[in-house]
Amino acid sequence: MLTMAAPMLIGFLVTITMMLALRPVAAQLRLVDIPGGRKTHFGEVPVIGGIAIFLGLLAAVFAMGDYGSGESALLVGASVMVMVGALDDRFDLPPNVRILAHLASVMTVVLASGYRVDSLGDLFGLGAIDLGSVAFIFTVVAAIALINGFNMLDGLDGLAGGVALVALCGLSAVAAEHLSNGPLIFALALVGSVIAFLIFNLPASFNRRVLGFMGDAGSTLLGFVLAGLALISIQPSGPGLPPVVVLWLLPVPILELFTSTFRRAWTGLSPMQADRGHFHYKLLAAGFSVRAIFIFYLATSSVSALVGITAWRAGVPEPVMFYAFLVASCVWIFALHRAPRLARHLPESLKRAQFPPRRRRDDVSAAKSR
Repeated sequence: MLTMAAPMLIGFLVTITMMLALRPVAAQLRLVDIPGGRKTHFGEVPVIGGIAIFLGLLAAVFAMGDYGSGESALLVGASVMVMVGALDDRFDLPPNVRILAHLASVMTVVLASGYRVDSLGDLFGLGAIDLGSVAFIFTVVAAIALINGFNMLDGLDGLAGGVALVALCGLSAVAAEHLSNGPLIFALALVGSVIAFLIFNLPASFNRRVLGFMGDAGSTLLGFVLAGLALISIQPSGPGLPPVVVLWLLPVPILELFTSTFRRAWTGLSPMQADRGHFHYKLLAAGFSVRAIFIFYLATSSVSALVGITAWRAGVPEPVMFYAFLVASCVWIFALHRAPRLARHLPESLKRAQFPPRRRRDDVSAAKSR
């Protein structure tokens, strides 16, 4: 119990402290998000969440002191992600610079730990899909894809943090069941840190005076660490989690990545070109409030993670889990296309305000989508 409570508590307390202490520093460094264009929030909001979450994670992991080469490499890579992300939040770095940073961080973890995705498991019921000589390339590309999936997800208050929290709880449960102390401490430390950050980022009225965004430093950090923890979890020497379960733990960023990439390629845009075609923006346009979208995403992610882990523990065959995930994904996309109809049945408190924004200051959207 101490192993589980201590990293969460340390991460939580350090992150809250940093969220408050860094606010005046952010103003001095102009590390703030200013409304305009796709950005529809009120006033200048400090973009300090990613830095605060990382410092909470770092303090908790160092305090517990029980981590192996995989977790050490993950910390090194995470520090690079946060530094480059913070520079991007301040100076809006070119896409190529960001991709190079992602590539360097992911390769650091893969090369230092020796972990890679050697097999996708028996997804189609035709036998295990062994990656052989392309295992290294697939591992790096998949990790970078997840990082960018989270970056795309960070468009409205609470979304990236809430979805990450659900996945982290799922990975914590897997690590705890298989007595994997290093990954468990790492995941729980981040659980505490993300909970602390969400106090300042939830779409609610109580936190408007201390509102903070995670920025690219936070969204890429979460995507990177989740990719690393998932990689550690699927290793035969660890929990041995089937890769298909990772799909169930992270359905929203994975679907966001694939649909956004396809949409941009279909319309002739660069995959790195920001737009307002993401799922959450479609729900917003359909009449969902930011709070309703947050609840919808959190509920969807929680149900998906619960189904995935329960099915795995129950011994459900991997092909069944994979085809069920494809069906669930189609249902999700179909529901989003019917969003305007669904919005009519929402309680008034969860519908997007139709009057001037100043009367609903709690309905705030963060604004930096990738």
